[in-house]
Amino acid sequence: MRPALLVIDVQNEWLNRSPGLKECLELRVEVINSAIALFRTKGLPIVRIYHVDKGVGPMPGTEAFEFLPSIATIESDTSVIKNYPNAFNRTELAATLENMHVDTVILSGLSATACVMATYVGAEDRDLHPFLLRDGVAASSERYVRYAEEIFETLSVGALTLTL
Repeated sequence: MRPALLVIDVQNEWLNRSPGLKECLELRVEVINSAIALFRTKGLPIVRIYHVDKGVGPMPGTEAFEFLPSIATIESDTSVIKNYPNAFNRTELAATLENMHVDTVILSGLSATACVMATYVGAEDRDLHPFLLRDGVAASSERYVRYAEEIFETLSVGALTLTL
């Protein structure tokens, strides 16, 4: 197994639009950052994924585009900008992961029932092994997070620590 951690859409724009989403994410920052620290320690890829709605934004270079400051990604982490919920759709993500010899993706971030879910299915369509980071995805309500964690495979940071 050669995994990459995908940190999806934890951008100021989306969090400022939805107080419920922001509150849900804030409960998961520690888990996401623990996974980031584990991947960094193991020398495994971390990919920051940004969402831009065509013609609407948020646009790169703006505060709205940036990740929440409490998320521990760094500038040298690989980044991908997407225009669709599925981060594989019309982006270089698949080729980037292939070049990194990645066969497994651990998904974290926003939103459990939208972009994370679409990217999970997109990973399966490319014969990758996707997992949600347990307690590392957020939605506008806890009910939606639990729903996503029930229907998709999950891995906890503890399980990742034992297997990586």
